[in-house]
Amino acid sequence: MTERCRIVIVGGGHAGGRLAQLLSRGPDRVHVTLVGAEPIYPYERPPLSKGVLLGTSGLDDCVLWKPNDPVWERVETHLGVAVEDVDRVRKNIRLSDGKVIRYDRLVLATGSRVRGFPVQGSQLRGVFSLRSYADAQTVSKYFLASNRVAVVGGGFIGLEVAAAAAQRGIQPRVIEASDRLLSRLVPRLVADRLAETHLHAGVQLTYGAMVERFVSNGHGSLKRAVLSNGDAVDCSVAVVAVGVEPEISLAIGAGLEIDIGVITNEQLRTSDPNIFACGDIAAFWHPLYQRHIRLESWQNAEDHARILAAVLLGEEVTAPSVPFFWSDQYDLSLQIMGLPHLGTSTRRKPTASGSAILLHCDALERLVGATAIGPTALIGRELRKMRQLIASRAICNSVTLDGAELEVVAG
Repeated sequence: MTERCRIVIVGGGHAGGRLAQLLSRGPDRVHVTLVGAEPIYPYERPPLSKGVLLGTSGLDDCVLWKPNDPVWERVETHLGVAVEDVDRVRKNIRLSDGKVIRYDRLVLATGSRVRGFPVQGSQLRGVFSLRSYADAQTVSKYFLASNRVAVVGGGFIGLEVAAAAAQRGIQPRVIEASDRLLSRLVPRLVADRLAETHLHAGVQLTYGAMVERFVSNGHGSLKRAVLSNGDAVDCSVAVVAVGVEPEISLAIGAGLEIDIGVITNEQLRTSDPNIFACGDIAAFWHPLYQRHIRLESWQNAEDHARILAAVLLGEEVTAPSVPFFWSDQYDLSLQIMGLPHLGTSTRRKPTASGSAILLHCDALERLVGATAIGPTALIGRELRKMRQLIASRAICNSVTLDGAELEVVAG
């Protein structure tokens, strides 16, 4: 790239914010504009369900752009406004405040939105979802005056909310529609270990039920949640954590190719050569797995920002990392490397007491993923080894794994 280039990033979340930061360190001929729907500068989301809910972290602990970073001088920002339309012919976007911005290269980094939960009473004060810093701040304030909270959904976010509530002396009750926690995400052995930890911390776990309605106290605030199994849960706060969906409405309106997300190649280019997609919305080609995948994680946002900055600046592009995800709850860390759901068999690697490491192998006995739970330092070391083995398509046997005897376990 030698001519002046106007790069417009739509989305002020982690992927978009990090990309703007990396591009701001490029040559002066690159002009970067970032448009964000939230009225605050880009920030990381993992602390929202951890430190922010615990009351130990604030916005300064989450923001991506630090003082004295060139991003402040080099990036034009439009915050608190939405993009209403993409005109691919004229190569411009139209904002909700009426402004029209031209682009040479457009990046869609619109992230995810919480999945709808249309039950009676969902509009009551005290019923929340958790997606933004403002959401987390409000829930944290409600925790101060609450002694019971209902958490709808036993996935990662729901469990982190429950852990934060329990650590603040509030009694949480998790309502999960499946017969166990994290039913589509981790093996039963890991889910059971996590459930034991939550029960020990005072969290109540209800399986095989859903919230049918929220009941008012007569003044517009939440009083209780009524479940499909007939139970009634007294609570002044309910956090609905039933998952998220990629925010692809803008991409659909622009006529881009869509499947599980916005389809891109390995370099995150969409079906329009001047438009790119990154972060949660991108269904990108992963060379290791030889398929399009879509990921929602801190690591994926970092990877995509790095890859796309190199592409847009004409620099050498490296391959995407082996996927990685983590969740911290109490003194436990749950970490996932690779894509365990591609495995057809699961084996347990011997580890120290209090931890478990499960290896996921495909039909050709190649290691495609690993799931670990235990103290952060211990399992972190082990999974760093697994990253290299997964990347090299290593065969999952005791020779590859330093002579360790592997135990076959049920998924």
